[in-house]
Amino acid sequence: MIFPQYYYFWAGPLFTVILETAFFALVGYRKRDFLLLCAAVNTATALALNIVSYAAYYASLVIILGVLVAAALEYLAYALAIGRSKKLLLLTLAANAISFLVGELCFWYI
Repeated sequence: MIFPQYYYFWAGPLFTVILETAFFALVGYRKRDFLLLCAAVNTATALALNIVSYAAYYASLVIILGVLVAAALEYLAYALAIGRSKKLLLLTLAANAISFLVGELCFWYI
């Protein structure tokens, strides 16, 4: 272990917030209020998922189901704020998939 244990608890969620908020900004959702909502919702879902994953000893099925639940909750928050759309749903799923894959690569190779 390179870093102290508490680093890993905060690093993953922080990385998720930065990555997913940047993703939405890059695909055109640049309004300040939306990006703040994105950061806030991602902070909540990423921390919750990290706690659940830790409690389940990082079981793969728990993590995958947790990411899907987080994506659903994030889409719900976004849809309530700016309206439902298929594009928003697909972008939310894409942001979570990218975040998950990059996180897994970092977890296993860094």
